[in-house]
Amino acid sequence: MALTIVEAARLMWCPGLAQLTGQPRGTIHDWLATGTYAPAVASKSLVLSGIHTQRFLEALGADINRTASAASETLKNIMEIDALPKSLAWPYVKLYYASLFYAHATLRIWGRSPSYFRTLELMPLRNALTAYGVAAPFKVQTGQYLLTARMKAFAVDMLPDSSGGGSHESVWREFHRALSDLQAAVASAPYLNADKKKIEAQLKSLLALISKNGRNLSWPSQMRNDIQYRQAEGVWYPYQGKTKTSALRQEVATLYSGQADFSKLMSGTGTDLAQLRSACTAIICFARGVIADMSAVGGSRSFLRHGQRKFEDAMVDHA
Repeated sequence: MALTIVEAARLMWCPGLAQLTGQPRGTIHDWLATGTYAPAVASKSLVLSGIHTQRFLEALGADINRTASAASETLKNIMEIDALPKSLAWPYVKLYYASLFYAHATLRIWGRSPSYFRTLELMPLRNALTAYGVAAPFKVQTGQYLLTARMKAFAVDMLPDSSGGGSHESVWREFHRALSDLQAAVASAPYLNADKKKIEAQLKSLLALISKNGRNLSWPSQMRNDIQYRQAEGVWYPYQGKTKTSALRQEVATLYSGQADFSKLMSGTGTDLAQLRSACTAIICFARGVIADMSAVGGSRSFLRHGQRKFEDAMVDHA
């Protein structure tokens, strides 16, 4: 049976996460606040070593469930818009946010947590640095950071995002970087050549789609800003174009039901708005597949059954 892109994504899974069971508690912010690590410096990063791996996985798992549930609820909101047949502005903004939340969830499944910390939340880390006599290679202050798990080394690397922009831009840059890393992992994996070529082609298309062919790694955020704050793209009254909310609603319903064909979502052509729609739906389809795959591997006690799955089951029960 041919390898799928979702199965190939297992190459990036954070070790131990698929085996996490029960309802995870806390967040990455809570984990950092415990101060239960030994900080050291490695080039431009802080290395937080000697971590309690189960606690860190619990924090990752809780954040995955939180962001995936938020994404699923956002999709549900789109499906319930029907009073204004041509009002597409907020549905597109919601589609963007659903894809952003799913990007967050996918990155955490891969052991990467782009997180915004306030100075108060960083005080336990500052105290640990003082206690160990370590001078951080960057200012430990309010800002966007990337935490990357190295579970086999019982360590987490922490690096500030100094690339500019806000938290959205940071997430999209890291998501693009992670997909590029998956590309490299597939190239060196012991897969059949035919499978490699297919997966590499899909990843190449996805990377191009979400970044305007590599010209703008945070392009989805730019498009959302244009729609939300500049009332651009003709999706606010007076409406331009013939697209109706019913078409987008049906497309989202297909994503929600798991019936979307990922390979067909890669053909992002047409206007910028059409390409944004394709990019968001492709990200959502891919992320939901990754989450479902890890949930299946984890079995009936998987932590993922306490997040998006629980929310969607509740929606069915109340239907």
